[in-house]
Amino acid sequence: MELSQGHVEVLGFKLYYRSFGRPDKGTVLGLHGGPGGTHDYLLPLADLAQFGHRVVLFDQIGCGRSERPQNSKYYTQSRAVDEVEGVRKALRLGRVHLLGSSYGGALALDVALRYPKGMRSLIIVSGFASDALNSSEWNPHLPRGIRKTITKYGAKGDFKNPKYIAAQEVLYRTQACRLRVWPYDWCYSAEHHTHFNLRGLPDRLEGWDITDHLPEIRLPCLITAGKYDLVSPKCARAIHEGIRGSKLVMFDKGSHLPMWEDRVEFIEVVRDFLRGAKTR
Repeated sequence: MELSQGHVEVLGFKLYYRSFGRPDKGTVLGLHGGPGGTHDYLLPLADLAQFGHRVVLFDQIGCGRSERPQNSKYYTQSRAVDEVEGVRKALRLGRVHLLGSSYGGALALDVALRYPKGMRSLIIVSGFASDALNSSEWNPHLPRGIRKTITKYGAKGDFKNPKYIAAQEVLYRTQACRLRVWPYDWCYSAEHHTHFNLRGLPDRLEGWDITDHLPEIRLPCLITAGKYDLVSPKCARAIHEGIRGSKLVMFDKGSHLPMWEDRVEFIEVVRDFLRGAKTR
């Protein structure tokens, strides 16, 4: 497997990237979640290299090993979309299979709407097309008491309250990653999550809802979600209903990180989808 890593300049800033394998059967460009996460938890995607795909991952601006400019204008959703296209062009990836996880899924949908000519297919992993729907919908398998505790202390901003912390632990253990031992790369991403605190930095997804625009996406599309997902499966179903001809796969035992919880099955599902997508 060919490996490379480094920094590439995109829109005036250096972004860290890692590349695995050769693009004999195409390139998969992965987008991590957050906003504020790192690419590390997506490293299982490198398994696709054994099937002839190059896999490219990068840290979005302000995240991980990429540059962190101190101005809120660099952290808008619109600029994040241009950043993805910038990475594709700067690394000369050609048309890519774009995969987005969590917030990365929301970002991937926006990229598909603005830059469809740079894409061969779209893969949305536990993503969403509406911030309002994602914020309002709890996974029905989360105990009501946990929901109430998180809502109660979250509304007060009392994030250091022991009850809030305990409830969050339950949330992540049951709906982010259900493995008894969390993988190092997932822990690394969580521990190095950027909590943007720039003055005047708006919520980049406030009021963001592209549900009505989903029918405009005409790319082969795979959507996955977990039964116990941190992002309610209702969000995945909404995307599936909006994108004509899309395929929806639910992992009945998994939650938010199928690339770790159901690694073999997840890679097989993505591999099989890519085999079909390359002919379209």
